[in-house]
Amino acid sequence: MPAEGVRLVSVWSWVFESEPDSGIGFGDLAQHIAADADPVLRLRPQKPSNPNAAQREALDRIDTGSTALPQRLPSGERTAGFYRGPLTASPARPLPDLPDDRVRLESADEALVYLETYGVYDTGYASAFTLGRALALADPEFRTHLLAWRKGARNAARRLVAHPDLAGRAVTTGTADLLTRDLARDAFDKLLTDGNGARLARALGEAGADVAAGRRHAPGARTSAPGAWTAASLHSALGRADVREVLRAATATELDPVTKWLDELVTLHRVPFEHLVPDPRMLPRESIRFFHIDPGWIQAAIDGALSIGVGHTLDFDLNLLARGVRQAPQCGVLLHSDLVEGWPETIYTALRSGAAVEPVRSAHYGTHVRMLLYPAAIDTFAMAEPPQGLHFGFGDLGTIQLREISGPNIGAPVEEGEFPEDPGDDRFGRFLRAGGYDVLNVAGQGDALLPALARAHNVSALSSAQFTLQMVKAPQLQMFVRPRP
Repeated sequence: MPAEGVRLVSVWSWVFESEPDSGIGFGDLAQHIAADADPVLRLRPQKPSNPNAAQREALDRIDTGSTALPQRLPSGERTAGFYRGPLTASPARPLPDLPDDRVRLESADEALVYLETYGVYDTGYASAFTLGRALALADPEFRTHLLAWRKGARNAARRLVAHPDLAGRAVTTGTADLLTRDLARDAFDKLLTDGNGARLARALGEAGADVAAGRRHAPGARTSAPGAWTAASLHSALGRADVREVLRAATATELDPVTKWLDELVTLHRVPFEHLVPDPRMLPRESIRFFHIDPGWIQAAIDGALSIGVGHTLDFDLNLLARGVRQAPQCGVLLHSDLVEGWPETIYTALRSGAAVEPVRSAHYGTHVRMLLYPAAIDTFAMAEPPQGLHFGFGDLGTIQLREISGPNIGAPVEEGEFPEDPGDDRFGRFLRAGGYDVLNVAGQGDALLPALARAHNVSALSSAQFTLQMVKAPQLQMFVRPRP
């Protein structure tokens, strides 16, 4: 006997209530959803047999998850443009890098993609920038934290330029402490300790004589040490990872709430559902859709959020300190089904090469839509009916899954062992007692269930234990496996 014991079931009698059967269960819904041969988040337009160049361009963009929407140009003209949100049907093309390995947007117009051949715009990234800016403006707490951090970052950057102890010195992890310390107190402490106070005494003595004589000293010209940081070189300095890390450390208290808000934006918090699924036909009722996530779209939204309160180029440069703190998710799943509301404890499992991948976010939109985001591309996704104790009865599809009744694999499902093989429209109506009471005819007169199960197993009769084993209703499991390329 196993150390953990054996779970036994003994059926002597039971009491039950007969309720109307809706005819739809977890298995019905899951199998209907899985019947879709192309569960990818995109529109499925009727394609012409011989498309021209413009039609091919439009169809190619739709295949990647874009949709055509009305657009009004700044000139007032009305036209159509393409829009694609952060959820894509195929991996998005990476954005080109600038020579200094930095890409940033300072306005929505910079993010518009103009298709010159056809005279239309792709507005996806521009919409992301505008949305990020609107979300930031709508959140007074974030605005306050952002402006407070930016003020502190400016001061730290200016001190990096002007601090006499930093001029010409290599930037190290200890530099952050010098950027936040009280310079006046440091100078006074140095005056006290220099020469055991002799320098302070001399300075006080000289000052006393000068004051008594009514003399005033004009301040000497300030000189910069060789190789000191200058305002002109700060722009290029912020391109260095070590300088950015020092400034991050120096402003960590103010920066933390800003990066926390941006991290939530990376996982699509606050992003309206219409920006994720711009056309409801992309996610019809009783469907599942898999998608990739475009990090360029998310970065454009972050740039939009950081664009508020910018006064000059230094502010844009300092925004680098808050960008790219968290990696964007790589893929996800959208489920639009009664399963979301009817089976809220459904177990969702994602795998990559056999290893489990935990979601970085799980979100509900309304009562029937659930979204799961994953940090890595997955190749297998499973939905399991929640196991809520031991149940007896028929499966949701109107059949019983036959189980081995003897041998070493007793209790294991029989391969292709559905009973009855063709349940028909009335499912188990043939095994009900006469009188219309919906009571099973287990071993009575006529077409009884127990002898029919025995015949399915090619035995003369089933014991009560074997019958109980056949009537165990196991939770349903639906798998989705990505086809190999």
